[in-house]
Amino acid sequence: MFPQFTRICKNAHYHIPSMAVLFLLVATLAFTLYFLRSLMQENISITPAPIPPNTHTLVAPTTPHHLNEAVVTYSETGFNPRSLNIPIGTQVSFLNLSGIPLWVASDPHPAHSDNPIFDEKQSVASGETYQFTFDAIGTFSYHNHIHSLDRGFIRVFDPDNDVPNIDKTVKGLESKRDKLVSMLVPNEPDSIFVMIDAIQSDKDLLLNCHDIAHDLGHRAYDLFGFSEAMTFNNPNHVKHPLVQYICAGGYMHGILESLALYQPKFLNNPSIMCNDVPQSDKASCFHGIGHVFMLAYLRNASSSVAGCRQIPSRADMYRCFEGVRMEQFWGNTDHIGTSTLGWDERDPLAPCIASIADEKPTCFLYVTFGYLRSHKKDYPGAVRLCTENGLPNNDAAFCLKGLGITMMSKFKGQHLEGSEQYVKELPRDLRYAFYQGVLGYARLSGVSDVELTSTCGLLVHDSDICISALNGQSII
Repeated sequence: MFPQFTRICKNAHYHIPSMAVLFLLVATLAFTLYFLRSLMQENISITPAPIPPNTHTLVAPTTPHHLNEAVVTYSETGFNPRSLNIPIGTQVSFLNLSGIPLWVASDPHPAHSDNPIFDEKQSVASGETYQFTFDAIGTFSYHNHIHSLDRGFIRVFDPDNDVPNIDKTVKGLESKRDKLVSMLVPNEPDSIFVMIDAIQSDKDLLLNCHDIAHDLGHRAYDLFGFSEAMTFNNPNHVKHPLVQYICAGGYMHGILESLALYQPKFLNNPSIMCNDVPQSDKASCFHGIGHVFMLAYLRNASSSVAGCRQIPSRADMYRCFEGVRMEQFWGNTDHIGTSTLGWDERDPLAPCIASIADEKPTCFLYVTFGYLRSHKKDYPGAVRLCTENGLPNNDAAFCLKGLGITMMSKFKGQHLEGSEQYVKELPRDLRYAFYQGVLGYARLSGVSDVELTSTCGLLVHDSDICISALNGQSII
């Protein structure tokens, strides 16, 4: 049976053990060899647990020194936790504990355009997980694409770099702003409409809340992210004014400012910020991008206008110019990291006169904002600024149109009869331009054409000019 072992034993000069002892030795040796071999095989097979075959992983570039992990579960009651605050570089695992498929995707539904790479692009079944690493700061709202009413919010911060606070509310109105901000409830985007209703019910505030609304937009973005703050994806949106009507667009502009502050990559392709905005709100959106550039470039109007020139559509580019000039002549400097206005208050016309041809209209449109910031309520002086400095007629017309925009907040209710005295000596075409500005801002503030038609009828001398401006009819 063991020939080699038998031969050695026969030649040995010592007593051969009994068969029982021999069998015990052989069995012991065999067991020892088997144990060692098994132990070696067991050590080789120790490997990390494999990822389940149906788990889909999409991981964006990370910031390794802040790498953390977090878990969000999804069940029949929705996402838990519904909101999450995490440092940049955190990997979030979305675990499906429900009985329906889970497809995690960025808002809005179904475009997923707020953060296109934050999109599972397919669903996972119960017990499966989707992972995503957040490598950009900001607030990201998301939903289950299969059941889009289930939503969540992830706020990503950088512990090494604080985002500067933007405060655009003029002194004396902080308490009104803070009261409105307090109406925004974390995780409850519908609270935006409670805030809007409060603004709509205060007629005096409604016509003079553009700066406050910027700050409301900042807070809404921080709580709800871009699309949820804009309300376009909310069923209640249809029951409320367009976002561009919230304090003449200030709310939307504040959202855009926060978006670009957190994610400056949008400055390289600004049109992306307005691509998914409803057509009715696009003009105000591109105007807001002008504000964004002035924030990014520390009130440098030339650099900001150059940024606007990246926008392919000329009409949208001009709207961006408007936002730049409004911020240039009216915006404060406290929140923006510079103490200079970028122009001489003694000669506000200078930057407009020096502008190239296609920049002049928007510059003159807002130049009276600059005059009135240092000449409070001096409307006759603003009229003289537009008409007694040798400006070409077209430039003077835009200057007076801008004055109409500026003065809109002066009139009680929507009554414009007080405006007539300031322009009654001007040629008809320049008065027409003035009323274009007044009526345009009133419309942007949510005043109906029915109300404005009635208001035009209150004018003593210029009723026909006002009605023509309201209807877009030429007076020549």
